[in-house]
This record gives sequence, structure tokens and C-alpha cells, in this order.
Amino acid sequence: MKKSSAFTLAEVLITLAIIGVVAAMTIPGVIVRTNQQEFKTGFKKAISVLNQAVTMNLAIDNESPSDITSGADLEQYLIGRMNVMKSSVSAGSNTAFYTADGFRYEIPTTGISDCTTANPCIIGVDVNGDRGPTTIDDKAYLAEGTYPQGDDERVPDFFAVMVTDVSVQPYGAVAQRTMYQADSN
Repeated sequence: MKKSSAFTLAEVLITLAIIGVVAAMTIPGVIVRTNQQEFKTGFKKAISVLNQAVTMNLAIDNESPSDITSGADLEQYLIGRMNVMKSSVSAGSNTAFYTADGFRYEIPTTGISDCTTANPCIIGVDVNGDRGPTTIDDKAYLAEGTYPQGDDERVPDFFAVMVTDVSVQPYGAVAQRTMYQADSN
């Protein structure tokens, strides 16, 4: 009589249960890290696209952000050199425009004048548009005191950036950490 060497049904079910428990514990963390890496990459792309718009305006039209006199002027200055899908959208007390890559750029309608190094203009970038967690319904994310805080290690999907007369840079501790800190993975 031959002895069969195979797994019993109980052994297979126990193995599958263990794999299921391990997967249930690790998959949410992997998804969060993936989303945060997507936000980080999107933010770096947004900074690059904004810097290209400023550089193109300087090189082709000899226009600097220091010539800006209002939020509407800043919006027109930027969208002239970007691939914009929808512009002049109301976002609480701000105005917003959307680009083809799915980003939403939010510009305050008040308080913007000559964007210079001494007096930078602050705008917001939502790297995943109106998909959560930050949506256009969050009402004036750019209001003072509502920026993501520096002690939070998570990468948000909404960042503040400053536009100066020659470049666009991250604004605030979270944006700077996201832009310049090396990946820990």
C-alpha cells in the first residue's frame, strides 16, 4: 500500500487563514504609504510645472510675477503657460483652476500684489484635485492658520507654495519637508 504525501484540508485552511491575517494587517499600511508617495511626487511635479510657467513668462514675454497686482492677474499669468482644463472656479474665498494632470491650484482673491522675494504670493496646490481627502468643499484651505502642521509626519494632498519674482518654492514646514526630505523607505 502506497502512502500519499499531501496536505490535509485542515492544514491548507489554517495556512490560508494565516496568510489572510497577515495580508489584512499589512495591506492598509502599504496603501497609505503608496498614497503618500503619490502626493509627494505630485507636489514635486506641481512645483516643477509652476517654475516652468514662471521661467517661460520671463523668457518669452519678459513678465515677472513682480508685475502682478491681483489674484486674477496671478491666475492669468500662470495659466497662460500651463495646460489648464478649467479656470476661474470659485473655491470658498479663493479662485481655482485645474490642469490636465488633475491638480487644482488655489489662489486667494484678496491680498495678492507684486509677488517678490520680499513679499511672496502664497497659493495652494491640491495634487489630486477634488478627490479626497482635501476637496474644494473644505472652504478656503489657504486661510491663515489652516496650513498642514509641521509635526504631522503624514504627507497631505494639499500644499502651500510661494511665488516670488523668479521662482516657486514650497511654503511651510510640511511642504518643505515633503519637497526636500529623502525617502525613508
